[in-house]
Amino acid sequence: MKELLYFAFADLMVLVEYEQRSNSLSYASHRKITARERAVLEQYLLARVAMKTDYFKGKQSRFIYLGVEAQLVKPLKHFHRTATHEKEKEIASSVEELINHSLQNFYFEQIGDAIIAMRRELENGAVDAQTISQRQKIRNLVEAYNHYTNQNLQLDEVLPTELKAHFDLCGSPRRLACKVEAID
Repeated sequence: MKELLYFAFADLMVLVEYEQRSNSLSYASHRKITARERAVLEQYLLARVAMKTDYFKGKQSRFIYLGVEAQLVKPLKHFHRTATHEKEKEIASSVEELINHSLQNFYFEQIGDAIIAMRRELENGAVDAQTISQRQKIRNLVEAYNHYTNQNLQLDEVLPTELKAHFDLCGSPRRLACKVEAID
C-alpha cells in the first residue's frame, strides 16, 4: 500500500508505504521536517494509516522515516496548482453569489421606491402620459431583479392593484374596458 498525503499545517507532502511481509510502515517527505512536525506526522500516520493495515496485528513491526525524497516536490507543486485553482473557483463563486444577492436586494428596494414614486405622481394628479418614464423604470427594474435572482417575476406580481390599470396589464379593469371599446 502506498499513499501520498498532504499536511496543510506544515505545507508538507509525504509518501507513506506499508510493506506487509516485513510489517513495516515507512514514510518520506518532500523536505526536511522539524521535530514538532515529525511528532504530529507520526502520530497521525500511526492513528490513521497504520489502522488500515495489519501493522498492529503482527508481533514485530517497524516504523521508519526515510528522509527527504526530492521526487515528492513535483506532486506537491501539482497539488498546489490544483488546490489554488479550486480555491480560486470557490472564491469566484462566493463573490458572484454575494454580488447577485446584493443586487437582488438593491433592485428589490428600487422597485419599491419606484412604486412609491409613481403612487405620489398619481396622487398629485399626473396622467398616464406623465408617468411613462416611471412605468418604464419599474419594468426595467423588474427585468434587472429577475436577471440577478434567476427568477421570472411578472410585472403584475409586483405591482399593487391600484397601479396595474396604468400598465395595461391583462385582467385589469382598464384593459378590459379598452377591449370592449375596440370591438364596438
